[in-house]
Amino acid sequence: MKITTIGHSGMAVESDDGAITLVFDFYTDHAHVLEAILARARALYVFVSHSHRDHLCHDIFDWHEKYPVVQYVIANECRRKLKRAIDLAVLPVTFLHHDEDWADGHIAVHAFNSTDVGVSFVVDVEGKRVFHAGDYTCWLTDEMTEAERRKARGDFHVILQAIAAYTRHIDVAMMPVVPNLGGDFAYGNREFLKAVQCDLFIPMHMWGRDREATQFHLYRNPQHGRCLHLREGESVIFRPE
Repeated sequence: MKITTIGHSGMAVESDDGAITLVFDFYTDHAHVLEAILARARALYVFVSHSHRDHLCHDIFDWHEKYPVVQYVIANECRRKLKRAIDLAVLPVTFLHHDEDWADGHIAVHAFNSTDVGVSFVVDVEGKRVFHAGDYTCWLTDEMTEAERRKARGDFHVILQAIAAYTRHIDVAMMPVVPNLGGDFAYGNREFLKAVQCDLFIPMHMWGRDREATQFHLYRNPQHGRCLHLREGESVIFRPE
């Protein structure tokens, strides 16, 4: 399995034999890697976790005419905004609420809730389990009152409990690590990696603050797995140990 950071929260996952390509939350492609990824795809699945402009780019809907097999899997929260701009009737699109499933015989998807809008995704593909968090993390800021911080932690853990009940092991997880939140920015990542065994954790959504976000000692679980920083355009081949 090959994982590539396209940019921001935009990630691509290509199966070992190249038959299946997953693209999550495409936004920017400053490294110009996306065209080659799409050209290799024999079956392309395009995910959108929510409607924020740094996760939903309307360019993805042009891919339906350019590539042979495209399926869109999109958070239901995006539906109203898209209906005003795009003819959804001509697109192979599935909208998912949180706690809903979708499968087609090649991949299986479960949508979880998010601490922001939309959903996060667990995708099973060729015997591996991939998690893309969208904007799911614990959004603790230094400006919050203690009551607001308790609520943020509580909301985060409700979803984390649902994820941990669904699966105790994830092969590859991609999750926001956001230093501009303030001093507790790594709290959600640390709690996630305590609750779910993750073989490879890749931070995303860092808003250019890669140095702080990749202080892995702040959140890595030393008992299992590894954390890896992929700059825009960089890839890694993941093979289970």
